[in-house]
Amino acid sequence: MSLILFWILRDTTPVMFVEPSSTDMQLDRGDIVNSDKINDVYWRVSVRHVSSMLSEICKEKGYSVLTHKNVLMDGARMKESYIYLCGPSHKPVVNARAVVSKSATESVRCVERYANVTKTVVRKYPFSLKYVCGETFVSKTQIIREPIQACTWLHAIDIVESVWD
Repeated sequence: MSLILFWILRDTTPVMFVEPSSTDMQLDRGDIVNSDKINDVYWRVSVRHVSSMLSEICKEKGYSVLTHKNVLMDGARMKESYIYLCGPSHKPVVNARAVVSKSATESVRCVERYANVTKTVVRKYPFSLKYVCGETFVSKTQIIREPIQACTWLHAIDIVESVWD
């Protein structure tokens, strides 16, 4: 019986990877996912399907971060606010946002790259990272205290929100 249930809940939606392009910042920002969608089992299966595909792309291409802008589902761009951190601690997240306190005392110069554009951006930290885990679909908060994590997360969030240009 569980084998049949697994087969039914397997997503077969065609998912394709889209190489990052400098024109991606002209695309719409990622949509915030509401609780109805987060609680929808079919949507969860779909997001897990995307995550497994991006895990393979990370291994093949050596990216550090991918977002909804890199995903075509059934021929259309993924609309949801989605970030996939590559590397050993792969982490798919939905609805990521940074809450930077006015009292954030540290800053770091981040060398950031997207597609064929590289620039240096000053980022403030520590900050609270709020997100929905793309594996468990539970809301989480993480304090980001390390400069490299601050660079990675704030850069990814700017890409998702189409403000990195």
